[in-house]
Amino acid sequence: MDINKEQLDIFINKIHNFKLDSSFQYGVVELPIDLDRIKQIQEIKDTGKHAGMTFTFSKPEYAGNSNKYEWANSAIVVAYNYMETSSYDTISKPGYSRVAVFSSEDHYAPLRKEIEFIIEALKKNKHQSKSFVDSSFHYDRLFFEEAGLGWQGKSTMMLSPGIGPWQLIGTIYTSKKFIASSKSKQSCGDCNYCKIACPTGALNEDYVLDANLCIAYWLQSPKIIPRDFRIAIGDRLYGCDECLISCPPGQREIIFKSQDRNIETVEFLLKSDQEILKEYERFYIPKLDASYLRRNALIALANNPSYGAETTFVKYIANPNPELVMYSIWCLWRISRVDLLNDYSHKIIANNKIVQDEIDWALKMPS
Repeated sequence: MDINKEQLDIFINKIHNFKLDSSFQYGVVELPIDLDRIKQIQEIKDTGKHAGMTFTFSKPEYAGNSNKYEWANSAIVVAYNYMETSSYDTISKPGYSRVAVFSSEDHYAPLRKEIEFIIEALKKNKHQSKSFVDSSFHYDRLFFEEAGLGWQGKSTMMLSPGIGPWQLIGTIYTSKKFIASSKSKQSCGDCNYCKIACPTGALNEDYVLDANLCIAYWLQSPKIIPRDFRIAIGDRLYGCDECLISCPPGQREIIFKSQDRNIETVEFLLKSDQEILKEYERFYIPKLDASYLRRNALIALANNPSYGAETTFVKYIANPNPELVMYSIWCLWRISRVDLLNDYSHKIIANNKIVQDEIDWALKMPS
């Protein structure tokens, strides 16, 4: 054994004075190593299953490269179990909408803090380091299995025993030499619960997510949400947890940490753009335009209406934003109040194609 190599767990314990946070897992991979995922990322891109997203798909040849730095001798992988400090939203009451657990607060903050702490300790020992957290320049699951932290699930999420998919991953490349962790040998076996749970068939192919069919993708997309997906969105305002909550390795986290943290949707739709952007700044919001979250909220309210929903939709058909008008028309159709379009036709934007197309569709479709 190379006497210059240290065991990662000893190093982590020492820098934390042997007071570890159970929310974190650590593993390490020796570099260089042939673990490139360039081809895998490129195949998803070539088949269009990335739905036009950029992020790691913008530069697969770099993001999926396991040997980015000649000076790096090790890659430390840090996984953060965000369900340790969070909870799963229970079924919504009428008029309420849900936000995915991942988005309930900035769960990347503790992970970044821990990685910065490790890097500072490495610097004190004169070691070069470079970290990646939620970065388009690094495929965050690249070293996860090799570092012994778990395995890739059929949902494409990285899974760990007792935690399941409820975790975020960061990576530190460092010149310090560590003894490699033992690679994980676990797998999903015959389990396909995530495939069954997905409302839109986005996981019909094992280990591949078709983002074109993913609700979480559409709720972050600037594109017009197709009508078929609007109903499937249900009461979701942001994100979708179906493939996570169905995953057996992580279900203990849900059972013991279920809590009602839903959003009153009519109240949300009364907020100003500034209030929405400030309160939900942790969300990915296209172009930092609050109208995209308003769109999501309108759809969620139509699928899970309460007293005040009808009045809200009528108010929004007079909105100067044609897309919000279009969604409001769909919402009136969804709650079987298309008749109100005639009463308030004078308030609707005139001579706009997407608005008129939605009116024509709503008037001829049974609700």
